[in-house]
Amino acid sequence: MIRIIIFILLTFFGYIQKAFSQDTLKLTKQQMIQDIDLLVDRVHYAHINSYHYRSREEWQDYIENMKQGLPDTLALFDFWRKTEEIFVFMNDAHTRTYPSAYYRDYIKAGGMFFPLNIKKAGSNYTVSKVYGNDTLINNNLTYIKSINDKPIDSVFAMMKLHSGKELDALDDRYVSDSFIFYFWKTFNWQPPYTIGFINASGNLQYAELDGVTYQDLKEKEERNKAGKQVCELTFIKDTIALIKIRDFYSMSRKGYKKFYRKTFRKINKREVKNIILDFRNHDGGDSRYGEDLAKYFADKPFRASAATHWKVTPEFRTNFAQMYIPGIMRWAKFLYGINKHTKAIYSAKDNEVAVVNHKLIKPKATALRHPKNVYLLTDNYTFSAGSMFAAMVKDYKLGIIVGEPTGNLSSFYADPILWYKLPNSGITFQVSTSFNLRPNGQNDDHSIEPDVYVESNQDALERALQIIMK
Repeated sequence: MIRIIIFILLTFFGYIQKAFSQDTLKLTKQQMIQDIDLLVDRVHYAHINSYHYRSREEWQDYIENMKQGLPDTLALFDFWRKTEEIFVFMNDAHTRTYPSAYYRDYIKAGGMFFPLNIKKAGSNYTVSKVYGNDTLINNNLTYIKSINDKPIDSVFAMMKLHSGKELDALDDRYVSDSFIFYFWKTFNWQPPYTIGFINASGNLQYAELDGVTYQDLKEKEERNKAGKQVCELTFIKDTIALIKIRDFYSMSRKGYKKFYRKTFRKINKREVKNIILDFRNHDGGDSRYGEDLAKYFADKPFRASAATHWKVTPEFRTNFAQMYIPGIMRWAKFLYGINKHTKAIYSAKDNEVAVVNHKLIKPKATALRHPKNVYLLTDNYTFSAGSMFAAMVKDYKLGIIVGEPTGNLSSFYADPILWYKLPNSGITFQVSTSFNLRPNGQNDDHSIEPDVYVESNQDALERALQIIMK
């Protein structure tokens, strides 16, 4: 349940931009060790349970080995890569750092990118997209074997050190689908790139590839999202309502509620009984917005989470108040008891864990009067609050989930309310301050599995339509 507002992210990205613009700045080994020690200290201090996936001993061994392996100096971006590896090792997808400023500066300077998107398929690595104009690659390539004389499996393994998606299968998917971006994050390699590949005749062959510019990468995720509405309603053959929701943060809660209200008025007026909710690539946000949506189609009480656990530090209280309590009310501590979260948080002692148990939410009367058949589309990019929504649908049998497993564990750490800035490098990072327990109360380390599994190269929408037509 990420309730962090997008403008806060942009604000911190601005701080990162300022700190990271000094491309020629080098950090000494002593400075890097100081920053690493502070990073680890702040994570263990602020995180609700930083030892969930890694023990204290594993943390100590990992950090000590990293510090011993540091060179005498490193450029800022190279040191940023080291810090990201720490967060990936930790395995909490919401405790992380961002390369946004580096990425923008690299693009602005006309930096070149690797021209192939390479997908892992079992033990083989195939080219899924070609951005360059090399006819040899387009017509003659089957399997990639190496890049710059490094075996492709080693290349892929190094790139996974920069993908913190909690499950190994999700890391494989993210690196495969965004190979070019992870390649840039991981390596300092510049074109021309030397690739070894198996040609159409089954022989090993080598070729040099030129790089491509950012403008050549026309199918980047950011461009795909450009100009698209956060929430969209369309009707298929006038008998099926398709509702696409891309996140739970781009509008106010009031804005989402307005969309839901108008949408279900149209659906009920048409007497549409089948609804497809498309949550593929849903980027998370505030889980309450998902509960607001479920009220319109649920046939029984439900909840997005069984409980929320908050790590209450003095810094957390300050940031929580700035984000969720109107300034005019912050002095009136007696009013904090009205909300169950503020009551638990401000009743807890410093550094304690405040537990908020969630009650079941009743559906709207109109939902019971106009029952619906609901189909929820998910994939490996259904993240955070989107994954919580899928867990709610799954645990309370509010619909049929069609697609792929979600991109989050069913119970997970979230709410990166606390941000820190390292003194020597200027690197900023966020730390999860809450733990969300799956709606059914089970704490398991699995993502939400679909009821009807659809391969990534197939269309979950088409599969849902097939089920409805039958």
